[in-house]
Amino acid sequence: MSLKVFAIAILVSMLSVNGIAAEKTISLATTEWEPYVGKNLKGYGFTSEIIAEAFKRIGYRVRYSFMPPRRIMRDVESGKYDAGYPAYYSEERAKKVDYSDPFAEGPLGFYKRKDTEISYGSLTDLAPYKIGVCLGFAYPKDFEEAEYLKKEVARDEKLNLRKLLNRRIDLFITDKLASQAAINQGILEGKASLEFMEPPLEVRKLHLIFGKNRGHEQKIRDFNAGLKMIIDDGTAKNIMKRHGFE
Repeated sequence: MSLKVFAIAILVSMLSVNGIAAEKTISLATTEWEPYVGKNLKGYGFTSEIIAEAFKRIGYRVRYSFMPPRRIMRDVESGKYDAGYPAYYSEERAKKVDYSDPFAEGPLGFYKRKDTEISYGSLTDLAPYKIGVCLGFAYPKDFEEAEYLKKEVARDEKLNLRKLLNRRIDLFITDKLASQAAINQGILEGKASLEFMEPPLEVRKLHLIFGKNRGHEQKIRDFNAGLKMIIDDGTAKNIMKRHGFE
C-alpha cells in the first residue's frame, strides 16, 4: 500500500470513529397535509422543519418522499422508509409501529354547514347524522369504536368538504387547520357556508412512526433527544412563528 493510500485510509478511519465520515440519513414518508406538511410549503411545512432540525442536532439529515396516507403505514411497516409522519396515535397502529414523542398538535372535531342546527354533548347525539371520514386516518378510540355512527369514507379533506357543501354528508370529522387550508386552496364557498364546531372533540398530538423490529430504537431515541433540545432552546417555537403559528 502506498503512503498516500495508507494516509487516506487512516483519515477515513478517524473520521468514521468521530461520526463525521458518512452523514447519517433518515428516509421519511409523508403526505400532502397542509398546513402541517406540503411540497409547496416553505421547508415542506413547519412540522417538516421541526423534524429536520431535531434530527440535525443529533447528526442526521432527512430525505422526504410524498405519497398517499395509506402507503405511509405500509411502507414504514415494511422497512422501505425509516419513519413516516404526521401520525396520530392509535392503539391499533401501536401494534404495528413505534411512536416518537409528539412534535406538534392540532384540534380535531367536526365541520358542519352553517345552516344546520347540530350540536352534541356526546358522540351518541350524532347517531342520526352521516359523518365523513378520510381514508387511512386514525381517529379517537371512542369514535373508531362507535359502530352506531354512520361513517362515510372519502379520499381526503377536499372531497369530504365538497360532500358536506353538497349535503351528501351532515358532518365531517377533521383536523381544523387542515380543513381550513383545504378551503382556502380551492373551496372558497366553504368560507361562507361551513364552520368548525367548537370546542374541538380532542386536541391530537402528532408523531413520527417507525417500523417495529427493524433496529430503529436508537433512531427514535435520537429524534426524541434532538426534539427536546429544540423545544428547550426555543427553536421549535421560532419555526412555528416563521410559519404563522404561535
